[in-house]
Amino acid sequence: MGNETVKNGFRQGSGRGNIPYHNDINSPITFSFSAAAGAANVADVTITAVDGSGATVAGVFSPLVFLSDAATGAGLTSTTASGTVTAKSASGADLGAITAKKALFLQSLATGIAILEITDTAKTGFYVCAVNPFTGETHVSSQLVTASYGA
Repeated sequence: MGNETVKNGFRQGSGRGNIPYHNDINSPITFSFSAAAGAANVADVTITAVDGSGATVAGVFSPLVFLSDAATGAGLTSTTASGTVTAKSASGADLGAITAKKALFLQSLATGIAILEITDTAKTGFYVCAVNPFTGETHVSSQLVTASYGA
């Protein structure tokens, strides 16, 4: 760590702003989301661990990921997807469902990135939420729209 100091779990003086560190490992403070249309009726939502400077944090992380009807991330969606809600093949791992087709623990690749694959013929406008395993804070995507899903 050189001449840097850590205060309240945040590294000081790195020139990259206050970035949380745990056991000298850069830890994500937020998760970013990017939705893209996949196969027919599939939305691929890329979830990326991000540090205090906005850079991707390389490392394996396992946030609780869930679908919500609320822009705030409050509560589970009342709508069940018609198909699977899981880690896309070779893009992370599904560690287990909490509520079928609504909530799961999703493990990222070593890059700090995972892709959640949502199959839904109704192309529901879910909000994808990720709970930061370090802070407990819920981070929320933009609302999925019809164009977020494959034709």
